[in-house]
Amino acid sequence: TGSTPSYSIHADVRFPKLKRLAIEGRLYHGELPLIRSLLCSSHQITHLRLGGPIPRLCDFDIEIAIMKFHNNTLEELILDGCCGKIISLEIKSTRLRTLDLSGCKSLSEFQPGSHCPNLEELDLSNCSNLSLDFLKLKSLSKFCPRLKVLKLRMNTTIEEIDSADKGGNDSEQQPYLPHLEHIDIRDCPLLRHVSIRSPVLTTAEVRGCNHMQSLTVSSPVLSTLCVAWLYSLENISLDCPVLTSLDLTGCYKLSNKGMKLKCPALQSSGIRNGTNDASDD
Repeated sequence: TGSTPSYSIHADVRFPKLKRLAIEGRLYHGELPLIRSLLCSSHQITHLRLGGPIPRLCDFDIEIAIMKFHNNTLEELILDGCCGKIISLEIKSTRLRTLDLSGCKSLSEFQPGSHCPNLEELDLSNCSNLSLDFLKLKSLSKFCPRLKVLKLRMNTTIEEIDSADKGGNDSEQQPYLPHLEHIDIRDCPLLRHVSIRSPVLTTAEVRGCNHMQSLTVSSPVLSTLCVAWLYSLENISLDCPVLTSLDLTGCYKLSNKGMKLKCPALQSSGIRNGTNDASDD
């Protein structure tokens, strides 16, 4: 109806020392007032998980009952598949370390004022309506500059990922997310061009992106990379001095001409291409 949700119902629900709250499973409309009261039952909550469909959970609940009410304590917020009416969010927190919005398919944008300077893990998997502008790593760097783990799996709109400013030559490009250790972009059907640069990147998951044509990865600490079954991959550029294992199984369009490898630790025995096992040489 557009009216402001009420937080007076079940006002007698109080757990003043509660620090961890998890509400999971399919919930119905009549249970939402109790959920809202539980969210406001303690000022000490550090870890909050809402898992499963909550039909009428809305932006106001997240911004007021959760982020504002628990801004001084909340370190982990998991809204796994809580579709509801979460459309546009403003999230500000200096304490939040983990934010999981995977499966929130109605979420379309983060408002410009959103800022979590100490956020380390962000999961936006299967958020199919999220703004492409926000999904750019340059935008993410403003929202969460210290991000270590980024998950964008099963995003159906993103076509390109570029993790560094394109000015200057490759060696001078500064990564937008210099603390990024892990990125998961598996099963993104429209993703075509990916460039990942980070001085601390240890894991990159890129399988299942059937339309990916070019991939660039630069990391001084990445030792293993699997890019198997990227059917459309034509160009791969790797600057990974300690890389010892590379799986190219199923990359049928990739030829020697399209491979630019600066990987002095990588031997032919460490490359799988679908016909030669790493132990065959």
